[in-house]
Amino acid sequence: MTTILIKSAQVIDIESAHHGKQTDIYIKDGMIEAMGTDLEVQADKELNASGLVANTGWLDILSYCGEPGEEWKEDLNSLSRAAQSGGFTHVAVLAGNHPHPDHAAAISALQKAGEDLPVHILPLGNITQQAQGKDMTEFHDMAKAGAVGFSDGDHPISDTGLISRIMEYNAGLKLPVLFFPFDRKLAPGGRMHEGVQSASLGLKGIPAVSESAALEQILQIASWLKVPVRIIRISSAESVDLLRKAKAAGIDVKAAVPAFNLLFTDENLASFDENYKVLPPYRSERDRMALWQGLTDGTIDAVMSNHHAQDIENKAVEFEYAGWGASAVQTVLQAVTGGGKPDLNLIAATLSSGPRKLMGLPRVSLNPGQPADITLFSPTTEWIFEPSFNYSKGVNQPLLGKTLKGFVTGTVKAGTWYANPMSVKNA
Repeated sequence: MTTILIKSAQVIDIESAHHGKQTDIYIKDGMIEAMGTDLEVQADKELNASGLVANTGWLDILSYCGEPGEEWKEDLNSLSRAAQSGGFTHVAVLAGNHPHPDHAAAISALQKAGEDLPVHILPLGNITQQAQGKDMTEFHDMAKAGAVGFSDGDHPISDTGLISRIMEYNAGLKLPVLFFPFDRKLAPGGRMHEGVQSASLGLKGIPAVSESAALEQILQIASWLKVPVRIIRISSAESVDLLRKAKAAGIDVKAAVPAFNLLFTDENLASFDENYKVLPPYRSERDRMALWQGLTDGTIDAVMSNHHAQDIENKAVEFEYAGWGASAVQTVLQAVTGGGKPDLNLIAATLSSGPRKLMGLPRVSLNPGQPADITLFSPTTEWIFEPSFNYSKGVNQPLLGKTLKGFVTGTVKAGTWYANPMSVKNA
C-alpha cells in the first residue's frame, strides 16, 4: 500500500494531541503511523499542506442515490465523486426505490457495489416496507447484511403506535433510526414554507407546526420508553427549542440540520426557482438564525447534506410540479462556512465527530494508530462553482455559477489519497 506524508497541516480535532498545531501526518498501510513536526520519513507521496486544515474524515448522515431504479438521476459512482469532492470520506446512503432498500439482499448489494469507490459507502435500510409507513422492515437481517441505520427518506412516519414499536424493537439493536418529523396532514398541498412569502407567491404553505408537532410527539414517545432517538431534517425555530428542552430534560436525542437550510430562506423562492424546492422547506430568516444558534450551542449535533439529485425533467417544469430536493453533497462545507469567518471547531464538530455520535459509529481521531480517513481543506479559499465541476448527475444545484468560500483539496480514504478533481483549476 502507498505511504503518504502530509506536511504542515493544521490539525483540528479535539481528540488529537496535535489539535490546533501545524503537524506532519505519516500514513502507512491504511493507518496513521506517526505525527509530529518535521518528520524524517520517506513516503511514496508527499503533500504540502501548508495553509490547509486536516480533520478526521467527514461523514454525511443521509444522501439519496437513484441506483437501483433511477440511475439517470444519480448512481453510486457519481454520488461518490461528488461526495469526495465535497470532503466526505463516509456517506450513509439510501439507495434506490426499484427495489427499495428494505431487505438484506439490497443492503448486501449496496455494500458490495461501494467497495472500490473513493468514499466509504454506509448502507441505510428503510424503516418500513417500501417506505410506506405501515409495516416494519427486518432490522436485524439488514443489520447483519451491513446496514448502519434506517430511514424512510422523504416519507415521514405518522402512526404513533408504529413509532413506539419501532423504538422498542430497535432498542436492543442500537442502530440509529432516523426519524423525519413531518405531519403531512398539517400541510396538504404545501410547496414551500408558510409565511409572507408563500402568501405573496400564491403557493400553498408548509407551516412550521407540521414539523414541530410531529417532533414533539416523537420526543414524548422516546421519553416515555426511555430510549435514544435520532432526528434528521430539522428546519424550524420551534423545533430547535423543543430539542433544547428535551436535552435539558435528559432525553437522549441527537439531531441534524440540512446544510442548505443554514444558507437559504423562503425569500430565495421569489423567482419560482425549482432548485429551491426542498423538503423540509427553506423557512424564514428567524428560523435560519435559530438553526445556527442551535448548532453553536450544541442543541443540533450535526449537519447533513440532505442530498437528493433530480434530473432536468423533474426540475425544469412549473414550480408546482417540480420534484423535491437539491443536489447538495458537494457543497456542504460552503454552507457551514456561510460566507463569513469560518469556525474550524464547529466545522469539525458538525461534519465529523457529531455525525459519528449521531450514527453510533466508533470515535476516531487524528492520532497514531487510528484509521487514515482524513479531510484536507482550506476554509478561506474562494472559487467559482462552474457547471463542469458538478460531479453529481443532479441538475438541481442552486450554487452553480456562484463564488463560494471554502475548498476541499482532497481526502484520504483508508490510506489512499484522492485529490479533488477541481484542484487543478481552483486551488
